[in-house]
Amino acid sequence: MAPALLAGLTGVIQGARHALEPDHVTAVATVMVEAPSPRRGMFYAACWGLGHASMLVFVAGPLVVLRVEVPDLLTTVLEVCVGAMLVYLGVRTLRSQKIAGAPAEAAAQPLHVRGRRPFVIGVMHGLAGSGALAALIALGAPTVATGIVCLTLYAFGTVVGMVALAAAAGPVLARAGRLPRVATVVAQVAGVASILVGVAWVARTLAGE
Repeated sequence: MAPALLAGLTGVIQGARHALEPDHVTAVATVMVEAPSPRRGMFYAACWGLGHASMLVFVAGPLVVLRVEVPDLLTTVLEVCVGAMLVYLGVRTLRSQKIAGAPAEAAAQPLHVRGRRPFVIGVMHGLAGSGALAALIALGAPTVATGIVCLTLYAFGTVVGMVALAAAAGPVLARAGRLPRVATVVAQVAGVASILVGVAWVARTLAGE
């Protein structure tokens, strides 16, 4: 029982660590700067986590069961798409600042509509990482059932990690939001960071690193 519990805890922790990688954090930051409250920021982070986790389970899961590897070309294309998405998110954030002068969201939109963008971002990240994760689990897990359990715990950990980050950063962003100039600077930093990480991501992927 103890080894199984330790293995499960390790899977959740590794998933949480994975959620805090630069491409994930910068992408979610471009959405969180628009959140009017810490609770809304955590909601956006959870939407990203659910999108990411769903791809890990529903894409990487079958790969683990079938012991199939994703072609290198497809993996490269997906990683380049992630980089391009980061650049787009950064440009979008900067443009919204230029037009509106401060981060804002459409209050008239239902909650599920506002959560759609972070969910789609999470889906894209999950798609890009599913192949490599499935290959690692397929090689390391003694059985298919164990591999699926490890994958599910890892996916759950990504949600926990991103929500925990949002919980920590939310109050700071909320305070910044009450100061228009500071809020603008924070949003601009998030936008520029997303563009830089996206460009670096594409360059690294095409270089084969």
